[in-house]
Amino acid sequence: MLEVRLFFGFPIGAAFASALQNLNPEITALFIREEDAYLQEVYYRERRYIGKYIGHKTELANLELLEANIYSILKKLVPDFPYKDEPLILFPALENPANK
Repeated sequence: MLEVRLFFGFPIGAAFASALQNLNPEITALFIREEDAYLQEVYYRERRYIGKYIGHKTELANLELLEANIYSILKKLVPDFPYKDEPLILFPALENPANK
């Protein structure tokens, strides 16, 4: 069954996509998975994002903690990327593996 949940994600531009492609796929698979403890990949309005589902609603303090967690994981993937130049985006998304 399809379910709409809020997704908090990092927009993947050309520079970050290139950095991800240069990584060993086994390393990428350690951090980007369908399980909630990891980052998930979704497309929204024809743009690719990596982040986490947060449910239907959340408190601002929880968003701040989640933001720190997402950036922490992203920095393990691509340590030298200027993440703060591209803020995380919050949007509704279908939670479904076919979303990719």
